[in-house]
Amino acid sequence: MAKLADALSAIDALGFDPRRSKVIATRLRDASMIPAGGPARSPELGETDALRLILAIAVNTKIRLADHDLDGYARLVPAGTGIPENAPAGIPRSAFDAIEHLIEMARGGDSQARRSTIEFVRGWPEIVINQPTGVCRFRQPGANAAHWAHDGHRTATTIPVAAVADILDELFGKVN
Repeated sequence: MAKLADALSAIDALGFDPRRSKVIATRLRDASMIPAGGPARSPELGETDALRLILAIAVNTKIRLADHDLDGYARLVPAGTGIPENAPAGIPRSAFDAIEHLIEMARGGDSQARRSTIEFVRGWPEIVINQPTGVCRFRQPGANAAHWAHDGHRTATTIPVAAVADILDELFGKVN
C-alpha cells in the first residue's frame, strides 16, 4: 500500500500539473473510486488504485468530470467490439484490463511492453496502445475504431508504459 501523497509525488514524474492531479485525486476519493482514508489517516492506495489515479489524470479534460471520464475510458472495448463472457481469459475485456496487463508485463521486465506507449484521446473516448508489434484501439462499444469520432483535431496525451511501470515499482516495489 502507498500513501496518496506519495503516489501523487511519484506521478509528478509524468509531467502533469501537481495541483490539478491533487484535485482529481480528491474528486476520485469523493466518488469512492480510490480509498478515502480515515480520520487523521491518509488514504492508502493499492496498485490498481494508483493506476486508476494515473489514468484519471491522463484522460481528464474537466476536473468536475474526473470520476465520470475515468469510468467511461476504463470501460472502452477493443476496436469498439464487445467481448463475450465466454471468450478466453487472455483477451482483455476493457481498456483498463489491457493497460493493467501491459503495465504488469512491463514491471516484470518484458522489453516490448516497456517500449510501448498509451495514448489517451481527449476529443472523444479512445485509448490507443502502441506496441512494437502493433496498435490496439479501444473505443465505445459499437464505435468504428478506424474512423475519427468527431470533426476537427485529434488531441491526445501519450504516456510511456515504462514510466508508469517505474512509478508503480517505486511505490510498491519491483515485481519478480
